[in-house]
This record gives sequence, C-alpha cells and structure tokens, in this order.
Amino acid sequence: MLRPITICVLTLTCALAALAQADPKNPGQSKPDLNGTWMLDRDRSNVGKSSNPPAKTDELKITHHEPELGIRRTLLINGQEVEREFIYYTDGRGETNAATVWLSTSPNPKSTPRPTDETKSKTRWRGNMLVTRSAIRMMVGSHVVEYEVIEEWKLSADGKTLTQTTGFNFQQDPMSGSIYVPSNRPDDKRVYRLVSK
Repeated sequence: MLRPITICVLTLTCALAALAQADPKNPGQSKPDLNGTWMLDRDRSNVGKSSNPPAKTDELKITHHEPELGIRRTLLINGQEVEREFIYYTDGRGETNAATVWLSTSPNPKSTPRPTDETKSKTRWRGNMLVTRSAIRMMVGSHVVEYEVIEEWKLSADGKTLTQTTGFNFQQDPMSGSIYVPSNRPDDKRVYRLVSK
C-alpha cells in the first residue's frame, strides 16, 4: 500500500517541478543569456561621441555560463589600447578584477589609471537585471574619499540590446562629515547592440 502512495507522491512532485520551470512568471526561471559579441551604440549612449569606424574599445565579448560571466574588452590606458578579461560571479561570492573606473585629482591625464589597480566587487541578479557593486577609496588632499560604484546590466526582451548603467554613490567623510561630489552629472549609460552569438 505504501509503495503506490510513494510513487504517486514522487510523480506529483516531479510534475509540479516541471510546471514551475515552465511558468514564465516564476522567478526561479533561468536568467537572461548575455553570451555574444556586443558593439557600443554611441548614438543611444551618453558617453563619448560617435566614431566611424567603431573603435576597438566599443566592443564587448561576453561568455556567460551561470554563475560565471566573463567580459573581454579593450581599454584605453594612458593612450594605449589594452585588452583585459573580467570575471564576475552572479551568485554574490565576490570577485577581484583590474580597475575599470578611476577618479583622478590630478590635471595630468597620464597620471592615472595605474594598470595594476584592482577592484573588489560583488555581483548578483536582481530579477532579470545583473548588478555589480564595488567600493573605491582614495585620498583627495587630506580627505579620504569613499564611493560605491553600481553597475547594472539589462537585456532587452528581444535579446538584441544590452544596457549598462554605471552610477556613483559618494560616502560621507568620517573626519569632516562632508560628502565629496566631484560633479553633478547623470549616471553613465552604455547601450550595446548584439553583433553575433
């Protein structure tokens, strides 16, 4: 008598699990597939001016196998093109990558960035948006400046547009109680279009 009941319970459990996976409103569904080669659409972004032909720095190559996400891109460091790979873990375990955001207090553009700078961050899904948070700390004169960089990645419904938004939250200086704000500007927005999968 117990055996048929056990089989029935197991069958029902499997059926419910299959229905849960098939339900598009289920938050446990697989996350967006960010794999592919992406090209920056400067006309739809608020960074830089359009270049023709597109620069190497406009391209992203993303390899995405949950929970690991790799981004290969070319950066302009001290006037030189340098290719770098960045690895993120979407389960929040944390990662250390070469720095991609720098805040300079020097008028000399060649004084920063230092290629050895690193950034520690944590990455998690918030619904269908991928969010990476990192904390940056530096000295400005005699003041310590701390700020949080928040990067959000969102894929369009048709899978052909990837939008990256980068925001900066400056923290209060524990010594003076003031908040250092270098400029009043909107978040950086980069819109990428899919070139190939």
